[in-house]
Amino acid sequence: MARITEKTAKAPRKVISIVMALANKMMNQLHFVEHINEKVEWDKDHWGISPGGLAKAIVLSTMADMRTPLTHIEERLQPYDITYLIGEEAEEHDINSFNTGRALERIGKAEYNGIYEGLALEAMQQYKIPVGRVHSDTTTVSFYGEYDEENIELSKEEQEELIKVEKGYNKDGRPGCKQVVVGQIVTEGGIPLTSKAMDGSTSDAEWNKKSLDYLERLRAEGFTHGIYVADSKLVNQELVERMNGGAEKETISFVSRCPANFEEKMESRMIEKAYTTGSWEDIGKIGEGKKASSYRGQSFIETVCGSPMRLLTLESSALTAKAEISLEKERLKIDPLIKSLEKKVFVCRADAEKEYERFLGLKELKLFVCEAEIQEIKTEKWPKGRRNAATHPTVIETYQIHIMQVNREEEACRKYIRNESCFVIISNVTDKTISDRELLEVYKGQHVVENSFRQFKGPNLASVIYLKNPARIQALTMILSFSLLIRALIQHRLRAGLKDHNEKTSNEPIYAGWNGRELKNPTFKLFYEHTINCFYERESSGEYSFAWLHTDIQYIVTSLLSLMGETVASIME
Repeated sequence: MARITEKTAKAPRKVISIVMALANKMMNQLHFVEHINEKVEWDKDHWGISPGGLAKAIVLSTMADMRTPLTHIEERLQPYDITYLIGEEAEEHDINSFNTGRALERIGKAEYNGIYEGLALEAMQQYKIPVGRVHSDTTTVSFYGEYDEENIELSKEEQEELIKVEKGYNKDGRPGCKQVVVGQIVTEGGIPLTSKAMDGSTSDAEWNKKSLDYLERLRAEGFTHGIYVADSKLVNQELVERMNGGAEKETISFVSRCPANFEEKMESRMIEKAYTTGSWEDIGKIGEGKKASSYRGQSFIETVCGSPMRLLTLESSALTAKAEISLEKERLKIDPLIKSLEKKVFVCRADAEKEYERFLGLKELKLFVCEAEIQEIKTEKWPKGRRNAATHPTVIETYQIHIMQVNREEEACRKYIRNESCFVIISNVTDKTISDRELLEVYKGQHVVENSFRQFKGPNLASVIYLKNPARIQALTMILSFSLLIRALIQHRLRAGLKDHNEKTSNEPIYAGWNGRELKNPTFKLFYEHTINCFYERESSGEYSFAWLHTDIQYIVTSLLSLMGETVASIME
């Protein structure tokens, strides 16, 4: 047996992951801590770490590979070198649930939306990111617990501005939870320009009004934002007229989906017009992969809400296939209704005919035609007692309905398949500087905001949160949105660097993709996963060391860093 000598255990060395170090550098360049500290009321003599420093700790904690709740932030950050990352002579014990909660409350009392928007625009300018279009949408974030609104030290005006954590339509399938609604406007590259927490019952139509307010402020400050893309809740008379401007306001170019009930069912009318005209243009596939749908379309210029609008009717191969499946499901819904009908017994033919007429009027049969017969059933009923030659049975006549066949109603099914196979895009971009295909691509780019929400509610950010009061919720939503901003900026830098690399050296592919494949469309997740075990380690001398696990990961990580103009050494400068 080997001889074991016991020694006093040394404290583990503190580390910094590459992704955390890069996020830290970018936050320093944007003056994140200073920006928050300038906007928040706080007394330096009574804070070990400033509100901005604590907010930075929360952002950095979302870069850690842990699934610990934010209520235990100290556990998330325990292995990392807080002194280097936060500065301010930070002590580990100062980063705890109490202090971060206190900082959130102070930030929640400040103009937190202005803090975020200022940082986002500063990032756009610093990294010279162009904006061709912006995408808008909302999601819900669920919260548990009771909220202590009455004991927050706020003025009456500030109390009125607090978001209401309440029940509403939940997009996560958690109808029993209290929630807030989060609205975002992101660029085509997925960079959130604004991210706002709102009352839990806020509708998409209300958010679109706030979005237009923001876009008008941007324009007044000299920023251009391109085409505004949102879902069909954007399209109502009030907002369409507002976006079309007029004498007093400039036009806001927009693209959206035409709602089914807008302008006397304009969507249905445009679909019918497209099939009647028959001048379809083959647009081809949008997207990659076997499941990418093919489209054909026709565009029309119509007067909508007093202005000329472009209405692009599109037929999707994927939707056509779904329409056929849907039609068969509609047919199957009739079977239990038929079974129930055929069980019924009627004492006269008139009652049977009346019931059959009622059956044909059911909404489930609007796409089908039934062939039926009313069957007369004669039953002999003998009187009680002994029978003799004079005893005769009474013949009782009853009637039952028998459905012999169910067929499609051809005209109704034709319209159904057409309507289910098509949708209509509406836009006030009426000139042909943007082709029909380009207009569809602009609309289909809406997935970038959905991807942003997916990350926002990921397990290492915040899917379900417990906090003490709505002021903290508002602040936390802003801080988590800033974490998304950092991720989006890293992704933008990777893709911009790859584009530049390919333009200069197209014959030298970089094999830093998933499983060592050629790098084509790098994401933050790819960078995060490749660097997950790459750490700077603080030595006893106070200097930092770095060691590669193996040569393969060295090639991949250094290649990704070079696309962003970084090296292992430059990140820690």
